[in-house]
Amino acid sequence: MEKRAVPGFAFERAQTQVPGRLHLTPEALEYAYEYLRSTLPFRRMNLPHADELMFRVMGARDRFGHFKGRIKDNSDLNEIGLSQAKVRSTDVLMATMAHEMIHLYQHEKGRCTRGVHNAQFRHIAARVCRIHGFDPETF
Repeated sequence: MEKRAVPGFAFERAQTQVPGRLHLTPEALEYAYEYLRSTLPFRRMNLPHADELMFRVMGARDRFGHFKGRIKDNSDLNEIGLSQAKVRSTDVLMATMAHEMIHLYQHEKGRCTRGVHNAQFRHIAARVCRIHGFDPETF
């Protein structure tokens, strides 16, 4: 079956262009977080509601995102930040958010993995990738 296309239609142009330039906002990060929090395996982790976190769009070019955990005796909020320079599509946004949510989970359970991905992180990441279809090699 032949695919029909109207000359100059947006879909036709999209196939020839480089990957998009997704505009990130703290609200978009919050919505992505809440979506993932409602799905397995995150919904069983009892992660905090988005209102209890800070979401930040950063300009970092050396990483896709970061998790910054609060100090337990301090009233600061946990922070999840994603890079506008690196996160250029919705699939990368969701995969990066899921990655940082695992760090949040480990922080909340007292098993921080700052700078290293331990066996528990890798186990959870494998399950997240299996359920959500993320590439385990780049996750």
